Formats: sequence, structure tokens, C-alpha cells
Amino acid sequence: MPRTRSSAKEKIIEAASDLFFQKGYQATTIDQVIERSGVSRPTVYTHFSTKEDLCLVYLKCKRKEDLENLKQAMRKAPSVKGQYLGVIHFVREAMLKTDYRGCGYFNMISEFPDADHILVKEARIYIDRFRELIAEGVRNLKKSDPKYKTLNVSQLTDTYYLIVCGAIMAGQEYREPWPLDRAVKAIENLIEE
Repeated sequence: MPRTRSSAKEKIIEAASDLFFQKGYQATTIDQVIERSGVSRPTVYTHFSTKEDLCLVYLKCKRKEDLENLKQAMRKAPSVKGQYLGVIHFVREAMLKTDYRGCGYFNMISEFPDADHILVKEARIYIDRFRELIAEGVRNLKKSDPKYKTLNVSQLTDTYYLIVCGAIMAGQEYREPWPLDRAVKAIENLIEE
């Protein structure tokens, strides 16, 4: 069955998504979105009154897709321990797949010094849900086996999250898998001590 052509709005969102992720918000211009999407300037402005409006849609669409993919990766794990490790494995694979571009949400936040900026707040929604999924993995692990009953869910979630953040940044800096591989081992060691 032939694939239906994307609507103009979908083309705009797809082009902007690629550009915002690869180049960043500040470096992406509406002219680049127009060129990449193949739609006219009036068409872009019919759907999005500002670049900021377009970026909000990008962040919301990306969040929905990324969270669903992360949840699916965790569900596919063959064990509760595998689900716990599922977050760092998901991040590792994403980093490799995007040639170490890093986290689109962290990258977006770093572009704005104002913590109350609407795009920063939108990016933080994903980060908060990401942390909730780490906590869910830790809680499930704690319930799964008496050897994990003393795990401090809050503390372990925070440490796990900080290791992930460091691995993303070091992976982005060195453009090599070793920071991610070491993060996998470090996160596994958190529950083996």
C-alpha cells in the first residue's frame, strides 16, 4: 500500500524537529525550516505564528515519542533487573544512533539562561517523567527480591539520574561509547554493593 504524503504541517514539524535537535533552537532559522520542509513561508506561518510555537510542538511530539519508546524498552526487558537497567540501555542506544548528539531536552535547556522560559519548562516535563521512570524501575526492583529491600528509592533514583547525565555529556564530548558503557556498569554496581 503506498504511503500517503505528509501534510504541510507534518513536513514543517519534521523539518523543524531535525533542525532543532541537530543545530539547536537559536541556530535554527525559519528560512532553514522552509527550505528543509519544502513548504512556503505563508504556509509555515499559517500553522505556527512563531518559531517558539513551532519548537513547543517539537518538544511535545518528541516527549511523547521518546517516553513511549523508553517505556517500551523497559517493558521488553526479560527481568525486573533488566527493566531497572532499561533506562541506561535506552540512553546508550539513543546516543549511538544520533552520533552522540546528546539529549535534545538538555541541549534545549542549555540555550536559555531563564529557568522560567516556556521552552525550558516544556523540556523539563520530559526530564521529570524520565526520572519518574527511573524511580519506577528502582521501586519494582526493590519489590522483586528480598536482597533489594533496603534500597533507598529516592537516593538511588537521584544517583542513577546523575550517572546518566554525566554519561550523556561525556559521550557527547568524546563521541565515543566508553562513557555510556561505564555508566551501564556503574548503574549495575549501585544495586550490587
